[in-house]
Amino acid sequence: MSAGTPGSGVSGGSGGTPGSSGSSGTSGQVDAEPRKVELSAAGTPVPERWKRLVAAVWTGQLFSFLFSMAANYALIWYLTETTGSATILALSTIMHFIPMALLGPFAGTIVDRYNRRSIMIVTDICVAAVTILMAFLIILGFTSVPLVLFILLLRSTGTAFHMPAMLAAMPLLVPDRHLVRIASLDQGIMGASNIAGPALGIVLYTALGLQLALFGGALGALIAAAILLSVRIPEVHLDKGERTGVFHELADGFRAVRNCRGMTPLFVVIMFGCMAFMPIASLFPLMTFNHFGGDGYAASLVEAVFGIGFLLGSVVLGVWGGGRRLVLVVVISTIGQALAFGGCGLLSPDAFTLFVVLSGLGGIADAFFSGPLNALIQRRIAPEKLGRVMALLSSVMSFSAPVGLAIAGPIAERIGVAAWFVISGICLFAAGVAAFLTPSIRSLDDTPTLAAEPQQG
Repeated sequence: MSAGTPGSGVSGGSGGTPGSSGSSGTSGQVDAEPRKVELSAAGTPVPERWKRLVAAVWTGQLFSFLFSMAANYALIWYLTETTGSATILALSTIMHFIPMALLGPFAGTIVDRYNRRSIMIVTDICVAAVTILMAFLIILGFTSVPLVLFILLLRSTGTAFHMPAMLAAMPLLVPDRHLVRIASLDQGIMGASNIAGPALGIVLYTALGLQLALFGGALGALIAAAILLSVRIPEVHLDKGERTGVFHELADGFRAVRNCRGMTPLFVVIMFGCMAFMPIASLFPLMTFNHFGGDGYAASLVEAVFGIGFLLGSVVLGVWGGGRRLVLVVVISTIGQALAFGGCGLLSPDAFTLFVVLSGLGGIADAFFSGPLNALIQRRIAPEKLGRVMALLSSVMSFSAPVGLAIAGPIAERIGVAAWFVISGICLFAAGVAAFLTPSIRSLDDTPTLAAEPQQG
């Protein structure tokens, strides 16, 4: 394994080993105490000025998330307004998840082989180029439902590589004690984007057209790439001599999950939970449009309130830090979402205000899921395998989403979107209870973290 730690401050100031005195010493002189090196969540030395480094990375991600959310919401609203079909909206979400489901494991292998910063830069630039090309096609008059679905497919292909690279890089930058707090910063940025992104997307779509929303999405990706070009991220990747072939390395990622007690059943529960949750996330605009009779601005209000709730939950998580029982936090989050979203399905068509309130409560509950879950995994998987494991998690979630949507679309068409919200809420509740009642999953809270394990010198 190759592990570069630029700017980690490990050397003792004179080019010697940590704790060396920098001189030959004299008789009776007591050597200086070895300097204690703070370890990252991955068990490697923390870079100097890591807070500035993280701030720079997430500034770029703020632009990327905000304009990407605006572009995606404009695309989704085009499909909602044009077709009014639950099946088409479900298909749009399937287009988003197919690349991550199919390419995720192989993307994780590439992330563990090469420079993670470079992978993020290349994917941002490629997504921007594809988005600009599609915007010009729309200007030329080729707007259609198949084209919009194809745009979502191509943009998601970049995400399949960018997401595991980002998740695998972050534990190298952050002290273990701050990992959940930094994850809450990530969530806070996403929450802010969920607040402003849909409103921005609707404004661009209704006032200037779909193509302007796409140009905005491309601009955000280019800004993120430019900021990543200006920073250095520690490297942990497989040397050429350690590469045994894509499929062997992929199998090694599966073994890393299997060898960590409780991780496999956790992945299984997440898969079934995502099958229940993803249809809810996909059908929110249609719930506003069909069940409550709202327009695009009403739909963006629901998304914004969900984002506000998500942001508030992220702030609380950042201040609190998640505590020591992250599995319990994830379970409570899942059950909270089940109650909020299942309750939405029980509302009458004239209870739109209560729908908005429950959406905000669901956002608060959702904020306590991804950050603690990612930290739980990042602390227990070796950094040279983390890209594959995080990509595998993404694939599990992405693969289960189309399955859930394929079931939800036709059923929602037949029994109504509101009834499907109730069904999804019941399934989410069952997933949370199953995780809590599985001893091996609960034992993950007691497994030693990488930063706590003895370091070989």
